[in-house]
Amino acid sequence: MVRGRRYARRRKNYGITLLKQILVCIVIVILIIVIKKMDIAIVNQNLDKAHAALTKHYTVAEIFQSSKEILAKSTNIPKSITVAFQNSGSKLAFSPPTDADAAITTFGEKKSYFESASSGFERGMKFQSNKELQVYSIGGGIVSEIGESSQYGKFIRIVHGEDIVSIYGGCTQTYVEPLEKVKKGQIIASISPENNGHLSFELWHKDEIVNPSSYIDF
Repeated sequence: MVRGRRYARRRKNYGITLLKQILVCIVIVILIIVIKKMDIAIVNQNLDKAHAALTKHYTVAEIFQSSKEILAKSTNIPKSITVAFQNSGSKLAFSPPTDADAAITTFGEKKSYFESASSGFERGMKFQSNKELQVYSIGGGIVSEIGESSQYGKFIRIVHGEDIVSIYGGCTQTYVEPLEKVKKGQIIASISPENNGHLSFELWHKDEIVNPSSYIDF
């Protein structure tokens, strides 16, 4: 009889411990979501709290109270932090379309490499190498068009979030299909160095061409 009581007590304690562990995990998940929207000082502060959550034996009431405090903080992020995140966060979302060292012209430069200096300014960026260039999607998105034109040659257009569109011209081979979903860094094409092959890359935001360097760290 005594043994039965001890077994029942152990099962009860195990159930309470499991419940606490689940609640702590929920708090940590919420914390991670909030961290993505905070500056580094707030991140460090909340990481310390996450570490404490793993080492401290919280009561159920304390766990719920911590959750309320974290949610309250997430709704009171200073506007300055939000604006900074919006302005610079895009650089975290995008990566170079190919080897950055292969860049030969940048946004705004005179088109003197392939065309006469009187042709105007570079609308995007150009990349060229003496070996085959691998072309990568700068971020997650949907392939909206694969075609060929006098302006781009064989090109791929990808639609990203926030009204951002990337265009990759001069492709020799393409490895994606229209309406295909692509990931950041996924190989979408290659460009042969033969016949002066080069990548013409453009970035558009809300139907206006923009400087890729404002969105990508090269």
